[in-house]
Amino acid sequence: MKKIILLLTLMTLHLAAHTLWIDNGFNVHQGHINQSHIDDKETLVSLKALKRISCLNENNISEVSDLNLLKDKSCEALYISLKPQYYTKTPYGTKNLSKDKVKVSIKSWQSKESVKRVYGNSAKKAFGKGLEIVFRNKLSEIEVGDKARLKVYFNGKPISKVAIANGHKTIGVTDSEGNVNVKIRDIGLQTINASYTLKSDGILCDTIIYATTLNFEIKK
Repeated sequence: MKKIILLLTLMTLHLAAHTLWIDNGFNVHQGHINQSHIDDKETLVSLKALKRISCLNENNISEVSDLNLLKDKSCEALYISLKPQYYTKTPYGTKNLSKDKVKVSIKSWQSKESVKRVYGNSAKKAFGKGLEIVFRNKLSEIEVGDKARLKVYFNGKPISKVAIANGHKTIGVTDSEGNVNVKIRDIGLQTINASYTLKSDGILCDTIIYATTLNFEIKK
C-alpha cells in the first residue's frame, strides 16, 4: 500500500506544474530555467497572473501590492502565489476551463501554484498559506555538496508523504514531521518542487493540485 501511495504522489508531482522561479529583479518566470539567463523575458509571468505577494522580514510577514515596491524593501524571503486555473481533459484535448464548462469531462483539476525565494539566513518562518517549502539552513553557509534541510507545510502545518523534486528529478518524500533533506549538486539558482493533491467537489473539478517551488542561490 505504501508503494502505491508513493507512486501516485510521484505521478502527481510530475504532472503538477512547470518550473517557477524568481529572478534577481523580483520577477516571476515559468518554463525551462537557463542558469545563464534566469531573467529571460520569454519565460516571464504576467503581473496579471499573480494573486498575492508576501515578504518575510525580521520574522514579520507583510503583503506587497506591487513588485516594483520590493526594490526599496528588505525581504529574507519572498512568497508569490499565482491565480488559480482550471483545466479539464476532454476527448478533444485539454481545455483551460472548469468541469461544468465542457460537455464531456475525462478528468478535471484546479491548479494552485506558488513560488518562494530565500534571500537571507532568517527565513525559517512559514508564510502559512497553501503549500510551502521552508529552507532551514543558513543560506550564507550552504554550498555544493551540503544537504539543504527542508520542511514542507500546508496552510501552516507540516505535512508528510509529499514528494520533493530537484528540478524535474524526484529525490525524496517528506517524513511524518514534514522534513526532507536535499543534497546540493550544482551552483546557481536552485528549484526545489513539491506537489499536494486534494479531492474537490466534482462540480468545478475533480481534484485540486497545489504545486510550489523553492528558490535559493548557491554561489560556491
